[in-house]
Amino acid sequence: MPAQPMVSFCFTTFKRRDYLRSTLDSILGQTFGDYEVIVSDNDPEQSGRTVVEGMGDARFKYFPNETNLGMKKSFNKSLDRSSGQYIVMIADDDPVYPDMLETLIRLKDEYPGYGMYLGGSNWFCTDPRIARLYKLNVGTNSFLAEEPVGKVTAYTAEGFLKSFFSRDIFPSYLWSTAIVRREVLVNQGGVPDYGTAFLGDYAYLSIMGAHSGCVVINKALGHQTIHLQNFGRDQNDQIRTAAVNFTEYVAGKIRQTPDWPVIEKKMHDFVALWVVSHLSFLHSYYRIFPNEEAMDLRPVERQVFTVPFIKKYHFKYWLKIHSPGLHQLIVTVKKQLVKK
Repeated sequence: MPAQPMVSFCFTTFKRRDYLRSTLDSILGQTFGDYEVIVSDNDPEQSGRTVVEGMGDARFKYFPNETNLGMKKSFNKSLDRSSGQYIVMIADDDPVYPDMLETLIRLKDEYPGYGMYLGGSNWFCTDPRIARLYKLNVGTNSFLAEEPVGKVTAYTAEGFLKSFFSRDIFPSYLWSTAIVRREVLVNQGGVPDYGTAFLGDYAYLSIMGAHSGCVVINKALGHQTIHLQNFGRDQNDQIRTAAVNFTEYVAGKIRQTPDWPVIEKKMHDFVALWVVSHLSFLHSYYRIFPNEEAMDLRPVERQVFTVPFIKKYHFKYWLKIHSPGLHQLIVTVKKQLVKK
């Protein structure tokens, strides 16, 4: 019997051969080699097969799904097909950096007993029009915390959730830059599946960190690729579903954590601010990329602002849409007051 690998990279993919190949190449370049790669392909035509088999490495294993299961169920099929002691859930368009595994395995050895070990990430913008919408550069943009690079922080479950939902750990999180103990992932029910792919990374990381804490290193270990095919540009009917189902699903997994009322409020604020940010982004996005079926945002606005914990952010949303300069000024002043 072959030895159990230390890490399993668990993929789902669907008709994105070039992105898949690039991300698999990034794994092949890891400085820590005790891993396997499990690719579950949602494409009935098995377009990913030649990419995976073309790696020429027995650690890379291809599995076609009989039907398109959707992203979450396909991720969980990869989990079922894997055998590693630790798991990396990784999107097919989010490559990791060469020292990603080496860094996280070292943290695991230095800080034993935690359920998850997490690094930071960058955003890599491939299109100048999208980059301008996010006010970012074309190419690599750092999303590390304003802390020394390489700083390590060990969190209890309670401390992790409070900092996570306050975005005090990183401005943006990526599940591809985390390893999770297999028994933790299985105990917590696998990849969260609550009816939409929206907020999937955040549901996953918060639930896993709530089990037995998390060790975080302020170092970029991979990047999220921002391109024209990202999920979320025309799935507006799922935004309210995401807001409501995320909070209900995640609460059902983590409400046993000490100081839950404080954590719940932070979670609600986190989701509400995501809704406001995403909708305001879509307003700008549709001016550049018109989509007649999706660009009327009034129905989804009416839906989401009836949700009690989102309703109080309606004026903030109005400012972001109609007076972005004033909104930015208010945000800047608030940040300066907090620092004082």
